[in-house]
Amino acid sequence: MEIKDNDYTVSYNQEAGTVTFSGSLRLQNLKAYDPLKEILKNASERAQGGLVLNFTDLTFINSSGITTISMFIIDMRKKETVSIKVVGTQAVSWQKKSLANFQKLWAGVELEIN
Repeated sequence: MEIKDNDYTVSYNQEAGTVTFSGSLRLQNLKAYDPLKEILKNASERAQGGLVLNFTDLTFINSSGITTISMFIIDMRKKETVSIKVVGTQAVSWQKKSLANFQKLWAGVELEIN
């Protein structure tokens, strides 16, 4: 599964259990993020116990994108069927602070910032 645009790519690798985000996600509103919601939903249904969200190559995400991912994490917290690991990098300034907020939504989120 993959969403590819001029500015960004979001792809799911089932074997690795990883959703990888790259580029710059600047969609206009929450509705525009519906395809991303579908990838996350499908990935969580196929995950064998754990799912990695890799943001290392994502240079920017707007508030609607953060909200979409936050809603997904809250949904996973309620279901408790899949563990979530969030991976980021200190090389991209927004990631350390913003990705840590996902742990505030669900203490079960594992955070790895390299």
